[in-house]
Amino acid sequence: MTTAPKRPAIRLVDGRRMQCKDIPDAVLLDAIRRTPGTSSANWRMRWDVQAEVEVAVGLVPENLFLAKMRRLLARGLVGGCDCGCRGDYHLPEECGDRLHCCHP
Repeated sequence: MTTAPKRPAIRLVDGRRMQCKDIPDAVLLDAIRRTPGTSSANWRMRWDVQAEVEVAVGLVPENLFLAKMRRLLARGLVGGCDCGCRGDYHLPEECGDRLHCCHP
């Protein structure tokens, strides 16, 4: 049985700590599109989305992934939860509850 590689707490990019700006918005939004939904609402689990992001950019520390998601949620580019739970991420055009979720 093989185990998944251990996710680093810190990752260096060009000799400095990796930052949110090192994960392009488009890469993350594409990862959400590629991740299969878990319900009729097309919500994606955060672990599945993070795995798709890592296919494109390599391993991403969990705290950095969550920080990037908080920024996208605040800008209304993604719907879901930024508390660190399962996420339930979705794109705004897929949102069925704009009053309580995605920005109009």
